[in-house]
Amino acid sequence: MEQPEIHPPHHPHGGLPRWLEWVTSVSALIVSVTSIAIAVHSGDTMEKLVTANSFPYLEGGYSDATPEGVDQISIDLRNRGVGPAHEQSLKIKVAGRYVTSFRDLVTAVVGPQDGPEAAKILHAYKNGQPTRFIPGDASQFIFQVRKTEANARYWDMLDKTGPNWQLEYCYCSVFKECWAVHDADRKPVPKCVRDEPHEFEP
Repeated sequence: MEQPEIHPPHHPHGGLPRWLEWVTSVSALIVSVTSIAIAVHSGDTMEKLVTANSFPYLEGGYSDATPEGVDQISIDLRNRGVGPAHEQSLKIKVAGRYVTSFRDLVTAVVGPQDGPEAAKILHAYKNGQPTRFIPGDASQFIFQVRKTEANARYWDMLDKTGPNWQLEYCYCSVFKECWAVHDADRKPVPKCVRDEPHEFEP
């Protein structure tokens, strides 16, 4: 009696072993996740780089001479950063109180009796904009007063007190990051808020 012929099972040809398929799939998954992580990190790095290249640093101050040595009282805002600064608020305090105009400032220095006439004689050049957009490494003056024979008396009175004037200002970057500066103390703030009764507009 003949026995049935039994053939051993055939393994498929050309396929990968099961363990190698798993290794390939896991490797592809790891590569995908790594690529996504690198892309996210690169995006964060680029964002920080763009922000750093748009960072403003606004300084305000008093001076009594031009670089050429001409006697001139000036209040200036200079952006020493690399990005533009949007100055949105400016206040000046003289002798313990806020002044809101050049005439008000002069009156606070020379007294109410001579203030209005002194302001005319001093003949200031004024930047009357309520807010200012200052590019990186640029400056804008708030007001300037050249010394002349006619105004020398009042000019000297301003110059004597000028270093004690206190400037308060607030500015933002193009990315809406804002800083408030109070007598050289600089701190980040959510936004600039104008204090209209005390804003200085020459």
